Amino acid sequence: MDTRTLTGSCLCGAVRYTVHGEPQRAFHCHCSRCRKATGTGHATNLFVAGTLTWDAGEALVHHFKVPEA
Repeated sequence: MDTRTLTGSCLCGAVRYTVHGEPQRAFHCHCSRCRKATGTGHATNLFVAGTLTWDAGEALVHHFKVPEA
């Protein structure tokens, strides 16, 4: 695959990002967490080997870790 520039955001646009890199794989996940997060029957995930740049709202992003995961 070719190196690409991809952009994304949250629904309201307060958090925006750009990814520069090469897409590695994409798939649909039907697990309960992905269904809950998207409100649909699946989530589409794209994995990119590259660099991420926050364009807006980096301070609004929080990281959480599931204990013993």
